[in-house]
Amino acid sequence: MTALQILVHGHRAAADRERGIVLLLVLILLMVLSGAAIWAAKASISGEQVGNNLRINASAQELAELALRYCEDGVIKADTSFTIVPFPATAASSPLPVAWQTLSKWKSPSTTFMVVPNAQLQDALGRTPTPAPLCMIEKMRLAPADMQAMQGFLITARGFSPDYGEASDGAITSGTDAWVQSMIRF
Repeated sequence: MTALQILVHGHRAAADRERGIVLLLVLILLMVLSGAAIWAAKASISGEQVGNNLRINASAQELAELALRYCEDGVIKADTSFTIVPFPATAASSPLPVAWQTLSKWKSPSTTFMVVPNAQLQDALGRTPTPAPLCMIEKMRLAPADMQAMQGFLITARGFSPDYGEASDGAITSGTDAWVQSMIRF
């Protein structure tokens, strides 16, 4: 082998080794870029899920506030078609009504809550959500000095997400609900 052949053969061997290193670097770079792309896709999906959950919660909250306003208007206008849960005579220890805390009182058929009518929902929202929001009006016991001249009511309202579902015991199986309350004294 001549010196020229040895020199050419040596360059080829070095070039072959460099090609192997370049291939290895390209494969590593592709793996890193693929990992970054997968991470970005997962982050995007998570962001979409968070946004959807916020939208669903805001919708349920809006419906609960609509139901609250509906029952407040009924109390203020002294509408006799509204059901008012009397304050229990046995509840001497609590000044506030507690019927709203019992999930079975929110089950149909019941005489303790009001369903916001479709016409009211259409006027306010332009749509009829399912399930419809509910509200409960409970009479409050006022301080003895106030009892002669004032009336008090605790109004509790519930709004539901479109995918709301519950078991027979009232436990939520899907979706969400929002609760709001107000007190009216006059």
